[in-house]
Amino acid sequence: MTEKKNHTSNPGVGCDVIACKYNTVDCRCNAERISVQNENASSKGETYCSTFCPRGTC
Repeated sequence: MTEKKNHTSNPGVGCDVIACKYNTVDCRCNAERISVQNENASSKGETYCSTFCPRGTC
C-alpha cells in the first residue's frame, strides 16, 4: 500500500477517534474518502466508519 497523501481535512467532518491515522490534531478527518456503513442502522450508535485505520498499521 502506498503512503497516505497529505490531504486537507474534509470540511464539516469531525473525528474524535484518536487512534485513527486520518484524525488531525484539530479533530478533523483527512481521509481521501469516507465510508460509513451499516445499511440497517436506525440510530447513530449503529453506524460505523469503515475508513478507520489504526495509526501505524495501514
